[in-house]
Amino acid sequence: MIHILDILKKIALFEGLEDSDLAKVAQVTKERFCPKGTILFREGDIGDAFYLIKEGQVEVLKKDGGAEKVVKTISHTDKDNFFGEMSLVGGAPRNATLRTSTDATFLVISKTDFDMMLRLNSFIALRIMTALSSRFRAATPEAAQEVKLGKLVVIFSPKSGAGKSIFAANLASGLAKLAKAKTLLVDLDLQFGDLAFMLGLQPKRTIADLVENPTDKLEVFKEYLVDHKAGFAVLAAPKKPEQSEMINSSHLRAFVELARKHYDYVILDTHSLFQDLTINAMDMADAIYLLMLPTLNHIKSMHQCLKVMENLKYPPDKIKLILNRDGSQHARSREEIEGGMKRKVDFTLKDSWPQIAALIDTQKTVFEQDSSSEYTANMVAIMEKLTGQTFAKEGKKGWLSSLFG
Repeated sequence: MIHILDILKKIALFEGLEDSDLAKVAQVTKERFCPKGTILFREGDIGDAFYLIKEGQVEVLKKDGGAEKVVKTISHTDKDNFFGEMSLVGGAPRNATLRTSTDATFLVISKTDFDMMLRLNSFIALRIMTALSSRFRAATPEAAQEVKLGKLVVIFSPKSGAGKSIFAANLASGLAKLAKAKTLLVDLDLQFGDLAFMLGLQPKRTIADLVENPTDKLEVFKEYLVDHKAGFAVLAAPKKPEQSEMINSSHLRAFVELARKHYDYVILDTHSLFQDLTINAMDMADAIYLLMLPTLNHIKSMHQCLKVMENLKYPPDKIKLILNRDGSQHARSREEIEGGMKRKVDFTLKDSWPQIAALIDTQKTVFEQDSSSEYTANMVAIMEKLTGQTFAKEGKKGWLSSLFG
């Protein structure tokens, strides 16, 4: 056990874990012997395990025309003597074939065992996601960074009931109608997301169908979307909760990468849990909007959430804190909240619950009704900051007038 711990300590994936946590990782680590010539996996296979070479050597083969060619070898004496770490979290397809070139012994962690460990220990999950997040950033191709991509906005709340889905829908509607921006809204609350229902849409296909038939062509991708009359598109959550298991981080990155090439804004409405899919979404995001209510339980949860963000080393200007239902009955004041959290609130959304409740009942957004409210004005202020545009104030020639002629 001690020997395995010493080996695990040297892997960047587990950097920062205490010995007690590494011991839990060691419990799901199994030793496997493979004779020379064993195929560990083939290029294109779905990743289902992480490997570390304890003794021996492997060959990395890549397809070249109709044949496979050895492109490099990895030995147990190499510094990077492990592979497959991305498959643990995302289930990513293998990008090469691995074959033993000598008799070899491996330390192996299966994705099934790894997932179970993460469910049982959220601290280990956070540490590993942080390490993976750093590796993803470092691996981003420079050429991809040079391509002008649409902005990716992630909507998150550590506590349910903060109004994030309503905010996401109104943001998408406002960007489409006021900013005239090509906008895609993705329901990433995979088990119980109801954005499509909230907006009065009846999608024939969902994100679950998309990952079953992945595509890199915009025309095919659009077949999985449903258009809203306000001018934005929606990629709906799966119709069945059990289908949520189908979607992994590799799927997310693939369709987000495609969408950002063709949409000005891609908005991800996430679930209220720090899991690999959510952290991968945040890692890719240009802006993360955190929603909270002015109540003690939300304040406490948001304080913890911001600590997690700090551990994930996100730039402070990437995170925008939004206080929803400001001024509601029994609400804590903005000054009290900022003082307790030692952090400024970036935006407020004034309490307008009767109006919002009516919109939910009629399946509309605030930018589809001919009336003004502080909530709508607050939404406009957020959009101005996001887009860098200035929308005229309400009036005969203002933004409200422009919406309804």
